[in-house]
Amino acid sequence: MKFVLAFNLFLLFFRLIYVLYSPLDLTPEEAQYWDWSRHLDLSYYSKPPMVAYVNYLSSNLLGSTELAVRTTPIVLSFLLSIATYLFAKRLFDERVGIVSSTLPQLSVGFSINSLLMTTDAPFIFFWSLSVIALWWALESGRVLAWLSVGFLAGLAFLSKYPAVFMLPLSLLYLFIYQRGLLKKATPYLSLLPAFFLSLPVLYWNYKHQFVSFKHVSTLATKDASLVNLNSLLEFLGSQALLVSVIPFFFILKGWLLGWRDRKLAFLVIFSFPIFLFFLLLSSKKHVEANWSGFAYFCGFLIASYYLSKSRFLYPSYIISLFLFTILHFSPLLDRLGLGKLIPPEKDPVKVAIGWEELGKKVSELYTGEEVIISPWYQISAELAFYVKSNPRTYCINLGRRMNQYDLWREGMKDYIGKDGIYVSYSPIDERVLKGFDGIIEHRTFPVFWRGKLIREFHIYKLKGYNGRIEEENMFRSY
Repeated sequence: MKFVLAFNLFLLFFRLIYVLYSPLDLTPEEAQYWDWSRHLDLSYYSKPPMVAYVNYLSSNLLGSTELAVRTTPIVLSFLLSIATYLFAKRLFDERVGIVSSTLPQLSVGFSINSLLMTTDAPFIFFWSLSVIALWWALESGRVLAWLSVGFLAGLAFLSKYPAVFMLPLSLLYLFIYQRGLLKKATPYLSLLPAFFLSLPVLYWNYKHQFVSFKHVSTLATKDASLVNLNSLLEFLGSQALLVSVIPFFFILKGWLLGWRDRKLAFLVIFSFPIFLFFLLLSSKKHVEANWSGFAYFCGFLIASYYLSKSRFLYPSYIISLFLFTILHFSPLLDRLGLGKLIPPEKDPVKVAIGWEELGKKVSELYTGEEVIISPWYQISAELAFYVKSNPRTYCINLGRRMNQYDLWREGMKDYIGKDGIYVSYSPIDERVLKGFDGIIEHRTFPVFWRGKLIREFHIYKLKGYNGRIEEENMFRSY
């Protein structure tokens, strides 16, 4: 326990220092979720409200800072790692507990989730605790244990919609291994807290034409084809990379052999069907690597069980540590002459580069009176965070899919007659120009990472907003 605690405390402090001194700004998704926290609601367009609520609490404690935003995933990762150790030790033994609470922390997927404040941070935390609580309920049969399952699953649902997997997977396990419990009332008590916690989200969606569920449905079906081999192979590669390669093959081993042991089977059921679902989806369309990330709480427990007895354990740590280092310090590749392995334009870190400097450039033009707009919600969110005084910003719809800012666009009416600031990746659209009396100033701002141009912004100071920007129908695409 002392080693596990020391290891995870070291990572906790490392991540806090990394946030303070690394060149990485908030990613657009992080900035968007922070902006949601300034407009508290029962739910939001694309996600449930947990990420906004947590950001609200941390920002009130630590101010509108990067540290405030990213403290939550860092702390949740630490707490989950300790809980994982205690669970795995009780489920198997001390060695498995140590591996399961240290090796995942060095993996690519868990490293990202432990640093960036996206919906995955609270979701994976509450999902994992739900799984632990379910095992406790199955073993003890106590009413409190079953109620805790529902409570934690409800918090997971308030974090991200895939939490709904908890119900069918629980029923699947009970049907296969403990069918007698299906005839008892206690398991169904867990539905009560889960249902009541989900009610605000359901009500919000009812009031907003169920836009969240339409959005999720669109993500699952848009651009789908009969068979897409490229996206299937891309998904498999991304999953292996998420768990830092070697553990992935031991997870596969567990999925094949784990059905013989009830403990392993429990972990298989709460990981393999999730992976299989997104694998099948990837055979038809592009699937983001993180969509199946919650499968790897149990997946890593399976890998830890097998790796703890394998000669591949130490190579797993070595490869994970190498990938962990490159993930956090990718410019090292250039110094080692390995820059071609991950060129700057393909470096995932570039998404978090240049936003603070962009905010400073816009702040030079901003007097506190202008309406700040962009056709990209990512830019609007970053400007809200990095422009001086954290102004309210707006996103205008010029043909892209709907987003949360479309639900806030009415506030632009308050700026009629005032000047504006428009920021985009390309020169100003004619439809936007019709909403103003002319251009006062135009600047460009190039962003470089590892010596290469990765994006360029066009910044306009515009005269006299008249409210007649020709937006497209924002409800045509979810």
